[in-house]
Amino acid sequence: MEALCFVPAQSPLLRSKFSTNATVKSPSTTVKSNRVKPFIEATISKPTGDILPDVDKSLRAPPLAPPPLLRVSPSSLQCDSGYLIPNIPDGNGAVRDGALNAMKYLTNILSSKVYDVAYESPLQLAPKLSNRWGVNVWLKREDLQPVFSFKLRGAYNMMAKLPREQLERGVICSSAGNHAQGVALAAHRLGCNAVIAMPVTTPEIKWKSVKSLGATVVLVGDSYDEAQAYAKKTG
Repeated sequence: MEALCFVPAQSPLLRSKFSTNATVKSPSTTVKSNRVKPFIEATISKPTGDILPDVDKSLRAPPLAPPPLLRVSPSSLQCDSGYLIPNIPDGNGAVRDGALNAMKYLTNILSSKVYDVAYESPLQLAPKLSNRWGVNVWLKREDLQPVFSFKLRGAYNMMAKLPREQLERGVICSSAGNHAQGVALAAHRLGCNAVIAMPVTTPEIKWKSVKSLGATVVLVGDSYDEAQAYAKKTG
């Protein structure tokens, strides 16, 4: 009687251990053979990290480089008569959007009317802070502005862009202090009326400063949110 033994295929990553002698029994006879190997023990011969082959580093895609920073020379700010900004073509003759946007932004800064009312505040070195941190710390002295803060810049810059007919109707805003003074001074310089809604908890020195600049002060609500709601409803 024949006896067949099917041995599983061996994986190249597995090291098999077979028993040297095995006995195969049939109903009528017993056959000993050194060739039959029915028992298999397997161990991983390589660490898990080495199973997958290494990818050639030369085939990997290089990381995308960040776009180069735009450099603007002082001469590029000089425009021909009748033009606000120059056209900066790229290699294909088309105007680069990045350069154009940067030039527009720079033009807005240089053409802003804010310095009709604001000062070019200086930078002042803070020696004690500089010595403490080991770097040069400079302070932007916006406290030297007419209203003692930088809030005048945004208020005047926005109001100066309003059409004349809108300025004639006046402006209204809500504030608890510095912005109110900026709007009041801007309205005074632009020749329009300003109504400032301020919380009733505003210190007297602040709302009197706003009133001294020619604005109409309305003390309403116990918080800034209530004053803002009044300004939105009235405006």
